[in-house]
Amino acid sequence: MAGSVLVNQVPYDFQSLETEILVVGSNQSLSTFGIVEGIEEFDYTCTINRTKVYGRGRLPIMRTEGDAEFDASITIHRYWWHLVRSSAQQLGIPLGNLEMVLNFTFYAPGEELHTDTLTGVKLAEIGNSGSHGPDPQMVSMPLDIMNIYWDGEDIFGNKL
Repeated sequence: MAGSVLVNQVPYDFQSLETEILVVGSNQSLSTFGIVEGIEEFDYTCTINRTKVYGRGRLPIMRTEGDAEFDASITIHRYWWHLVRSSAQQLGIPLGNLEMVLNFTFYAPGEELHTDTLTGVKLAEIGNSGSHGPDPQMVSMPLDIMNIYWDGEDIFGNKL
């Protein structure tokens, strides 16, 4: 047998995550909002929408290359929401026009860093909710993104 793959060799957990928010300026320069300590959850996906092509039979004979579709959201502590908002105001960028780059870096001692980079990120929605109790107030932000790069390469092999 030609070797084996160790499953769960590195148990990445939520504490192994660093999230950085960068803002794209008017001249395409990047300014950092810093490492987000107050991220509660994140979610991002890439879907390739392919179409199967049929001839006269019931089985497909080929498929199209397809288009990529992205979906993402983050939920952050209200403090970070205020920081993002005030930083955008200082840059003179309205929230509706704010374009960001999000870096999600996963690390473990002695291991190579892995970074997922979401580019062309704009706010799709801002959701606030809360209830009585000791839990911190959170802000949910569904995102509209243009691409995801895993360790600098997207789903189609394009480089960052």
